[in-house]
Amino acid sequence: MLFNSAIFLVFFLCVYVLYWFVFKKYRLWILLLSGCVFYGWWDWRFLLLLFFTSGIDFLTAKKIHHEERPHVARRWLIVSVTVNLITLGFFKYYNFFAASFVKLLGLFHLHPSFTTVHVILPVGISFYTFQSIAYVTDVYRRRITPEHSALHYFAFICFFPQMVAGPIERAKKLLPQFHQPKMFSRRYFESGINLVLYGFFQKIVIADNLALIVDQIHGQLNNYTASVLILGILAFALQIYADFCGYSNIARGCAQLLGFKLVKNFYFPYFACSLQQFWTRWHISLSSWFRDYVYIPLGGNRAKPARRSFNLLFTFLVSGLWHGANFTFVLWGFFHGLALIIEKSVSKRSFSKLLHGIIVFAIVSVLFTLFRSPNLHHFFEYLAALLTNSGSQGINSAIAAFESRYLFLLPLFAFIVFEILKYNKSGLGQYRYNYLTNALVILFILLFAVFENAPQFIYFQF
Repeated sequence: MLFNSAIFLVFFLCVYVLYWFVFKKYRLWILLLSGCVFYGWWDWRFLLLLFFTSGIDFLTAKKIHHEERPHVARRWLIVSVTVNLITLGFFKYYNFFAASFVKLLGLFHLHPSFTTVHVILPVGISFYTFQSIAYVTDVYRRRITPEHSALHYFAFICFFPQMVAGPIERAKKLLPQFHQPKMFSRRYFESGINLVLYGFFQKIVIADNLALIVDQIHGQLNNYTASVLILGILAFALQIYADFCGYSNIARGCAQLLGFKLVKNFYFPYFACSLQQFWTRWHISLSSWFRDYVYIPLGGNRAKPARRSFNLLFTFLVSGLWHGANFTFVLWGFFHGLALIIEKSVSKRSFSKLLHGIIVFAIVSVLFTLFRSPNLHHFFEYLAALLTNSGSQGINSAIAAFESRYLFLLPLFAFIVFEILKYNKSGLGQYRYNYLTNALVILFILLFAVFENAPQFIYFQF
């Protein structure tokens, strides 16, 4: 079930009414069942997988907590993590590694007879798997106690606003909220509505209109000059931000309308003045997950410089592979890790913050082209066209790229202004600013929203 669909609006309205006004004593059951309906809408078989891996995590966390022998507790942790990673690896990476192995053998003129299996990727498996691993690991580290109520635990796992594409919530923050009595809050209601509206504006107005432009440019690389190809890079950087930040805002808004508070997943990442700062602002829940459960266990910043560089590069390679079974994501992770290593070794006093910010945005935007490219060949073809496609038809080429979408520049400009105003915390007062923003957002949605053949959320593929 997609957030940007009519069926979701009907679904959420029904859940909201039942949750607050009909079955007040059974709110946890409403959350659990609604999560099952929401997730099972794609394929009910995915629910069996979700409950299988989550059930193992629920039981092993209890075993770990009650086990006084450290080596035995560690074995239970290994069981839980192994089951999760094998499940994730099979569904997400089997075809990728099998096909890569066949190509490798082909270099030696060996042609194995087996073929890859068509494995359907369960939606959101990367997100709920990492959330479960964090839960069991935190129990093992004695940071939290295990949840003893199966109802509370599975309501936490199946909390539909964030189960498909995050934020990746830590049990320490979200699980206790399922034990707290819920009272209707006008403040939560208003802030939830604000987040949902702005999230829809980001997705169906900004991201989806930009997607039309980006798809056209990527589909006809040789028809555009270098200036338009640069426009394509910038457009996709804004598209992926508006798309994923929009999803996170809708998720946070829906959660607040139900009385829950989720972590902020984005904090103006394109205003960052360093790559390190960028990664504290972009997809914060995932970045902090890799920091706490991969980078720090490897030794983190405590290690010697060479080892620290290895830890950083390895963490980003794993992060790239997490995003998708494609060498484009692996290369994206490698380049980001390498760029961070270089950044740490270069003095930051030689340039102004503005120039640092421009450099960071340029690096991030170019590397995001790997996300949009279906394969490495397309990515290098894009870079080659960027360096070789010159000529005097830059303006005409840009006009052709926009076609009949000139008026879209109005909400795009408004979106950039909104982001700058929020970042600077200036402009109108908070109360008036929210209502003025909402009025403009609703107007832009009515005039510019993409409903027909609308692209799904980009991070659903991860």
